[in-house]
Amino acid sequence: MLLFRLSAFIFKKMQKFSGILLFFICYAAAAQYDNLLISNDSTNFSPKTLALGIDNWAFVKDNEYFNLIADGYTLLGNQTEVSLKYQAHQNYRLKAGFYALKYFGTIGFEQPIPFVGLEIKKGNNRFYIGKLYTDDRHQLPDEIYAFERLLDKRRIEHGLQHRFKNKHWQTDTWLEWEQFIYKNDHRRERLNFGQTTIFRQTFKHWRLSVPLQIYLQHRGGQINVRSSGNNSVNNAVVFANSALGLSLENLLNNRTSIGLKYQYLRLDTNTDNPEELLFTSGYAHKWQVFVKYRYWQAFLSYWKANQFVAPKGNDMFQSVSRRVEKFLDNHNQPADVFKYHAEPKRQLLSFSTRYQKEVFPDLDLAFIVDVYYQLNRSSIQSMYYNSEVYHRWDYALGLYLRYRFDFNLNKK
Repeated sequence: MLLFRLSAFIFKKMQKFSGILLFFICYAAAAQYDNLLISNDSTNFSPKTLALGIDNWAFVKDNEYFNLIADGYTLLGNQTEVSLKYQAHQNYRLKAGFYALKYFGTIGFEQPIPFVGLEIKKGNNRFYIGKLYTDDRHQLPDEIYAFERLLDKRRIEHGLQHRFKNKHWQTDTWLEWEQFIYKNDHRRERLNFGQTTIFRQTFKHWRLSVPLQIYLQHRGGQINVRSSGNNSVNNAVVFANSALGLSLENLLNNRTSIGLKYQYLRLDTNTDNPEELLFTSGYAHKWQVFVKYRYWQAFLSYWKANQFVAPKGNDMFQSVSRRVEKFLDNHNQPADVFKYHAEPKRQLLSFSTRYQKEVFPDLDLAFIVDVYYQLNRSSIQSMYYNSEVYHRWDYALGLYLRYRFDFNLNKK
């Protein structure tokens, strides 16, 4: 029943993307994070092989934000996945392990997360049951699915997934069960469905990319305790983010390319109560030019939004505030300074550059700089906090070192 409702909701919303607009679909992911430190889906071993997998990220991400939408903070730590992989057959393998996260400056580790999974490979198809493949963030834009989610436990997703890739087509379809509930649970179940389809074609020195992306987030349940009366929480709700646009890249030589991209992004809901999103619908445009040279890439973008919100997207591109409530009222309780702050007409100029290289076998290095310039005027005037932001600069720095390998335990 739930899958039927989700399918009906997808069909209803995608009717808005009919006709010729359906062709001009957004580029597969936010450009500054395309293919950043991405590992292959799996390593092939001979049948009956047992392998030890190690995947370790050391990271520093410093968000120097001073606007009214996104908080500034620094992430400094190390995350590791350790797993045993048994290649039971040439077409499938079993995988079990755990994920651990350590923030520098803390005494211990964050709570480890165990995982299990079955990976099946048949031709150009890959199926995942249990732990999902999330290295490429399902090819979703950063504005819808933030890269920063890969730096903590949110990168571990469980559910069902199918991936396909050949010369011209690439798809990713997945169903993630984010929050399981029991009978009489006071929480709502959280179920996420996504679909990305990308068509790629090269014409001599030109490369065209045409993807279609949608990401649905369901909150609800049939066996949990229901709300009644005037409440800020829905018994059941679906938030839908989708993207639409075009990418055209000129391949100058085997090391250099330049290009243009356009994105059209949407928010749609099936409720009059959007909860923390504040808006029931919205959209955004993103124009971008870029240049790529060997290990270096640079992007210049213009973002113009109208009530656009994505629950799992990069904070900087949202039209509602994500800042923490750090001011206390007279009763020593958090004052709602940022909770209802919105910037429906948010506009940003941004510049992003990155350098990525495999410095040694199995060891990759990446360095990223993001600079934002806010064009719209915003302000908060309250008894606890007063601020006005206009023509404000923000920036973020990121340094990442990733080491990964599979060790064949059958070797003598």
